[in-house]
Amino acid sequence: MAEQGRYGGLRLAQLEDDCRVWAAYQLAQLKKEKLWEAVVTDRPASSSDDKKSDPVVDAWDAMNEALLATIQMSVKPMHLNTVT
Repeated sequence: MAEQGRYGGLRLAQLEDDCRVWAAYQLAQLKKEKLWEAVVTDRPASSSDDKKSDPVVDAWDAMNEALLATIQMSVKPMHLNTVT
């Protein structure tokens, strides 16, 4: 189901009529990229009361952003607004 992507790399089959197949590919892709944790865990609470950044929260936020980008790139433009 993988095909050549726009930039020369492999691209997963995009969401079509069978969203179960797409979901299975997404699960595999997110686990491969070590992003699945952002799906199954809540955002950690900041350990400090002041405005300093918390490295644990910052890491989770970065992982969540990468997760969203991965999912956005796996759907056709017509589904992009729904996914976003």
